[in-house]
Amino acid sequence: MKKYILLCLSIILSLQACKKDKNSEGIIVPPDPIETTPVTGETQPSSANIVYRTLNMRVGYKKHIFLDANADGTTDISFSSVLIMHDGKQHLYLSAYGKTNTSNKIFVKKGEELVNGSLWAYPFNKDETIEPTETNEVKWTANQQKASIMSVVSTGSQTDVEGLWANKTEKYLGFALKINGEPYFGWIKLSHDTTTDEIVFSDYAYSKIPGGNIIAGEK
Repeated sequence: MKKYILLCLSIILSLQACKKDKNSEGIIVPPDPIETTPVTGETQPSSANIVYRTLNMRVGYKKHIFLDANADGTTDISFSSVLIMHDGKQHLYLSAYGKTNTSNKIFVKKGEELVNGSLWAYPFNKDETIEPTETNEVKWTANQQKASIMSVVSTGSQTDVEGLWANKTEKYLGFALKINGEPYFGWIKLSHDTTTDEIVFSDYAYSKIPGGNIIAGEK
């Protein structure tokens, strides 16, 4: 019995040691930037059941967007950059996240969480359907979970880009707004500017029908 107890204690200590080793770099995730006045964009003509607006803004180093998608004066989705050191390299994560307590969500690719606690944001192609259904590959973010769009990795004079949006143009980020307790699904068109390694936000749209599907690029 004594040997059995000692064996169990040995296994527990080994597991704890493994957990410590995994974060042995002591990675510190900086706080989110302080919100400024949210932006809504310019309303454009659209079909009767869709809100469509142009934005034409960028997210990059110290460049943030606080999006008020439904024009009620408060931020719905934040887009920001966070600089984190790990693996001996400097990683600039460009991420999206629903404002705390709103239950707004982003479509992400299933997989292991990144060091900033996020998952990679999923890039929809034009004409793909954005809907509540999760697939074997794609799911919605959990509450307060970030969706990383891209990471600019620097070491010395070399710069690389990681993520599903790297070198991509005119892909669509799927999102869900919670309005009066109901989800409204939408898209935001993003492109990677390879000259500045920034993410360009051109326009966005969402359905006026609670729980209604929307096609990426539909307006």
